[in-house]
Amino acid sequence: MLESLIQLVSHSAEAGAAASHTPQTAIAALLCAALVNFFS
Repeated sequence: MLESLIQLVSHSAEAGAAASHTPQTAIAALLCAALVNFFS
């Protein structure tokens, strides 16, 4: 489960960074990935 969370977070962070190079986008991606993994 932890491995999948790390993989999901890193992927979301990369997608957020590619979409916009702002810290807020990266933070939002990390929080979103954590929430998705927590509720799934």
